[in-house]
Amino acid sequence: MKIDLIFAAGNKGRRDFHGKTVVVIDVLRATSTIVTALTNGCLAIYPVADPGTAALFRRQLGSDCLTGGERQGLKISGFDLGNSPLEYTAETVAGQRIILTTSNGTRALLEAEHAAEILIGSFLNAGRTSSYLLAKEEVVFFCAGTNGEPGLEDLLCAGLMTDRLLAGGRAAELTDAARIGLVTYRHLLGRPETDLVTVLSQAQHAKGLAALGFVDDITYCAQLDTRPCLVCFRDGRITMVPGSNNASEA
Repeated sequence: MKIDLIFAAGNKGRRDFHGKTVVVIDVLRATSTIVTALTNGCLAIYPVADPGTAALFRRQLGSDCLTGGERQGLKISGFDLGNSPLEYTAETVAGQRIILTTSNGTRALLEAEHAAEILIGSFLNAGRTSSYLLAKEEVVFFCAGTNGEPGLEDLLCAGLMTDRLLAGGRAAELTDAARIGLVTYRHLLGRPETDLVTVLSQAQHAKGLAALGFVDDITYCAQLDTRPCLVCFRDGRITMVPGSNNASEA
């Protein structure tokens, strides 16, 4: 197995993903929100580049769908939902389709759209996703980052999944970038007594969210393996792989 890591969206061409299994990670908050929405009964999520495209797509899909997303951390004017996973309750999203646009996460998804396979990764479903990846030959952890810069929270999640792949017994060749993710995870979270919320709160993006009033989002996104599902992005739609969800609704 070969394991690679990308530090932030905007740094790779689409051809770099050809033939590879890509795991897009945007812990704070897009991929955590996606996993939450789907495990709470959302039928499908459609990532788009910007609010204008979202409005156009909504007219095409019809009124029986929701718009969600953020710019600069806040809900986009006129949208039904922001990018807080706590908004995506079963009461709100069950049976719905959602058009989503965020500053970093949906950007990374669209950049990776020509990969052989695209998965959605977060702390919430890290274990289930890692187990699935054990059978793959070439894996790329695509950290969305923040505005083109690396994000500690995404790097930690990628490092965690890398560590679990190695613990699964597969011989693996790590690129330097993947090794940086692994070392970062082991240094900051490798001890049983380490609190994930405390470490995650040190990230620059987390501090920005806290300043906007989203402290509870940080705590929520730091939950490990609470929604053990496999989520994929294919043909413009994000859906949960049937039978992969063992989590209860929240």
